[in-house]
Amino acid sequence: MPLDMDRLPDVGSIFGALPLPSHRALVTQATVKLPATTVAPSKPAELDSAGRFDDSVAGDVNFRHASPRQISDVSLDLYAAGLLSYEDYSVLAFQPELHPDYDRTIGALTGEPAAPDHRRDFVLIWNEKLQFDLRHNPQNSAPVRQTVRIYELLKGLGQLAQQRTRMNV
Repeated sequence: MPLDMDRLPDVGSIFGALPLPSHRALVTQATVKLPATTVAPSKPAELDSAGRFDDSVAGDVNFRHASPRQISDVSLDLYAAGLLSYEDYSVLAFQPELHPDYDRTIGALTGEPAAPDHRRDFVLIWNEKLQFDLRHNPQNSAPVRQTVRIYELLKGLGQLAQQRTRMNV
């Protein structure tokens, strides 16, 4: 049975009802601000006897010089201490280079073999991820808020570790 083209609605009438994006919807990089994080950790963070945050939960991990294997391990400790929600923990703990088939899949596409013990700056990596998310997602979207939470946590713990190192020297 042939399709009767005269009985189909006009495409212009369908799309005429949809709003078109305006130039006001575009955000320049100069006006991008980090959204406020409003999601509290699932459990209270550990405080020492003076009421300050106990940063020993991160152990001796320097987030500016850590391997994917270390990040995967310490993320469970951060979740258990209540510093990460389960969703944030699952994103931070997922390190593709730890997968046994990395070299055959992602490594084959990028030309880089897995290096799960190679140290890198995870504060910088999450900053780059945040910049990417801000460019490609609405500013107050769930992925941006999640990336901000993880980035701020890693940055803060990295600064605490640097201060602790300076005090011990």
